[in-house]
Amino acid sequence: MNNRGSLIYALLIILVLSGLSATILLSSVNENSIVKREANSSAALWAAEAGVQKSLWEYNYNNCTDMVQKGTNIACISCSSCSANATLAGTLAGYGDYDITLNTATATVQSVGSIPSRSSSQKIQRNVQVTVSRPEVFGNGIYAQGQVTLDDNALVNSFNSGNGPYGGANILNNGNVGTNGTGAGIVTIKDNATVDGNVSTGPSGTVSAGSNVTITGTTTHNDSVALPAVVVPASLTGLSGSGTLSVANNQSTTLNAGSYKYTGISLANNSTLTINGNVRLYLTGATALSTGNNAAITVSNGASLTVYVDGMLSTGNNVTINAVSQLASQLQIYSTYTGANGVSFSNNGTAYAAVYAPQTDVTMSNNYGFYGAVVGKTVTLVNNGEIHYDQALTSVANPFENAITSNWQEY
Repeated sequence: MNNRGSLIYALLIILVLSGLSATILLSSVNENSIVKREANSSAALWAAEAGVQKSLWEYNYNNCTDMVQKGTNIACISCSSCSANATLAGTLAGYGDYDITLNTATATVQSVGSIPSRSSSQKIQRNVQVTVSRPEVFGNGIYAQGQVTLDDNALVNSFNSGNGPYGGANILNNGNVGTNGTGAGIVTIKDNATVDGNVSTGPSGTVSAGSNVTITGTTTHNDSVALPAVVVPASLTGLSGSGTLSVANNQSTTLNAGSYKYTGISLANNSTLTINGNVRLYLTGATALSTGNNAAITVSNGASLTVYVDGMLSTGNNVTINAVSQLASQLQIYSTYTGANGVSFSNNGTAYAAVYAPQTDVTMSNNYGFYGAVVGKTVTLVNNGEIHYDQALTSVANPFENAITSNWQEY
């Protein structure tokens, strides 16, 4: 009886232990499955991140030429040629796949990472979307690498063309003036001049102010803003040149949408150059733009003009630039010139434009009215010169700095 009871007791213990072993084994299998799934999920996220980095490389350095139009095998000639439809499928050897879609119209990248592969029936996928953006280039009314001089009676203030033309309630106080310069008097503001905004210098820089000077904002000394040199797009440098575009006295000519390469533009007295559609110009000569009296460059409503200049750009008496649309974002000027006095606007003229000339001097003189933003090696306002900063230019990105990602999200 006792032996029989002991045997039954032992069998019960064996059954209990077997049940515990089975439970432990099952738990171990489940935990292993969970760990494996978590590892694959993380790997899928890394694959998606690799796709994001690949799309940035395509956007910044390869002009999307490794990509194809969505739903086709047609190669992208450029990022803009594929616009919202640039796609690329990539494989990370032994580490899964990624599939990316770059939408340059909305500045977004969607990347899907797949483990073990996109074709697996048991794949794990992670989806990432990021915003692609470049740093702004026109964040101040005036910004210089070095000296900024505002002569007697100069004025810098702001407005927002998104709210209509300059004037009345649309005269604002964000006409900021800045420089990377670090010397004494690196910003010099002479008698009766006004900066309706902030003034900033590089470390150790100082502001020299004359009599009756008004600065409505703050003054700080910690600026260090990258001002990369202008690089003319290969799609423009590769064009065949067409000599000088000349418009005679009292005559007019029109440039329709497209890209053009000229030695320079010469506008005689009372002549007009009209821009219809989206136009890009590359001016290669030592004198990029010269104008006679009362000449005009007119950008039609809904059109735009982007100008790259290798030489000097100057205007004569009473010249008007982009006075129809009155949107500085629709006329952007980028100068590669490295000599002195590369950009000069003078003598009672008016311009609505954004000027980026980080390696040469920019001067506005003699009652010149400028609506937009100016970046130069140095910037000088002489004899009642005025700059009215268009705050709408904060949306214009610097085409000479690499794009970065922001607003990362998983969806």
